[in-house]
Amino acid sequence: MLKNAISAIKKSDGLVRLIAINVIIFLVIQFVHIFSRFSENDRFIEAHPDLYLAATSSPERLLDRPWSVFTHMFTHEEVGHFIFNIFCLYTGGRLFRFFLDSRKLVVNYILGGLSGFALFFLFFNLFPALPNDSYILGASAAVMSIIITVGVVQPNYRIKLFGVFEMKLMWLCIVLVFVDLVSLRKGFNSGGHIGHLGGALFGLIYGLNFQKNRNMGSWLENLFSKISGMFGGKKSHLQTVHRRPITDDEFNAEKVKRQKRVDEILDKINRSGYESLSKEEKDYLFKYSQK
Repeated sequence: MLKNAISAIKKSDGLVRLIAINVIIFLVIQFVHIFSRFSENDRFIEAHPDLYLAATSSPERLLDRPWSVFTHMFTHEEVGHFIFNIFCLYTGGRLFRFFLDSRKLVVNYILGGLSGFALFFLFFNLFPALPNDSYILGASAAVMSIIITVGVVQPNYRIKLFGVFEMKLMWLCIVLVFVDLVSLRKGFNSGGHIGHLGGALFGLIYGLNFQKNRNMGSWLENLFSKISGMFGGKKSHLQTVHRRPITDDEFNAEKVKRQKRVDEILDKINRSGYESLSKEEKDYLFKYSQK
């Protein structure tokens, strides 16, 4: 059964893999906490596995646990925090995957999480009022990056918040950032909200660059492709088909035609929602929306 689950994860896309990693780490942490309650080993009872995976603002402790810069964005301890982040990752990830693609989703998640940690680390070491031995954990900054990126790329896309409140995606992004700023002013979970803002900042920059046909995470995508190729099978030899090169006028005419069709489908989504699209329209939008 475990072997089948691992095989299914390997064959899945980036969103499923990100969720799977979060779920596995959460379950391991819960198991350790539960087992520690029944252990007679005092050293084990005092163990806090989440703190070994969470990132700290202390430079000295960070040097002892450098892996936490990456593991913190997959680590949750509280059930409510975990469920909320996974729900947001799933919903925001589906939109990201639709308007961009799955590989960019994984890269955006990781770089957004790192940006959240970087701003957290910077703030807690520059401002004396903030304790320099705080911890940060959770997927919130990475998820924030994903949502803000989609909001920048498709600001007028309409969503139904909690299935009730309909709004444009850009307004949801504004509300999320506003809530973090207000919470930061009140001093509630300052580290977490600073991390959220770091993820949001990266999402904004990523989205603006994407609109200009610049992929900020291409270097990391290429790295993942090389690593994946090292463990993959032999590449298939495909037959090369030679076609007559098209002229510039033909290329531009085809591009205008595609864009007109994409705009018509997006207008239909804004009027009636994504579910109103036919399979042909969904496939066409997925294939040509970013070309």
